Amino acid sequence: MQIKILHLYSDFMNLYGEYGNVRLLTKALADKGSTVEVFQKTITDSEIDFAEYDFIYCGAGTESKRTFALNHLRNFKDSLKSAFDAGKVILFTGNSWEMLGKSIETADGKVLEGLNLFDFTVKEQNKKRLTGDIRAKTELLNTELIGFINKCSEVENVASPLFTLTMKPESFSFEAEGIREKNLFGTQIVGPVLVKNPDFCNYIAELIIKNKA
Repeated sequence: MQIKILHLYSDFMNLYGEYGNVRLLTKALADKGSTVEVFQKTITDSEIDFAEYDFIYCGAGTESKRTFALNHLRNFKDSLKSAFDAGKVILFTGNSWEMLGKSIETADGKVLEGLNLFDFTVKEQNKKRLTGDIRAKTELLNTELIGFINKCSEVENVASPLFTLTMKPESFSFEAEGIREKNLFGTQIVGPVLVKNPDFCNYIAELIIKNKA
């Protein structure tokens, strides 16, 4: 089986070695008998057709680099929405998944239009970052996940969170984390998340193969 992976903004949305997610997923797919090609798209690309790919990934970046990515990706939001509606497997990690909502209010009060795949909104602040190691659970897996969260934002109106935090720093006021709709997954957990959690990586790999078949 031929699998095509699209890695978005691998040149600057790679704050926590997020390329490791793609590398490990590529190996997991190959171990299951698939032939895998990885493609990169970044802000110098004027065309992106998400329908061409079996898996779409974007990693974490600084807030300013996330905004660069958002400004570029907004040009292709209809194509991304079509891929989402068609059930393509999509994973956005770190702060990249915050681009998928209605808006992001930056720490200086500027409101950025999101990609409008979902109705949630994001508000950033520059007083204190929320950082720390976490454990999380999801109905998708029988095992807990581990990872790290570093963010300066609050996300409101997420209809279907991906994870529930079972261990977190005292400064974290939230327990629900990330988003899951159809075959799209978004999580603030980095580390990278697939590298630290092989069961989650295997779940994504099997989902890609099942979706392709």
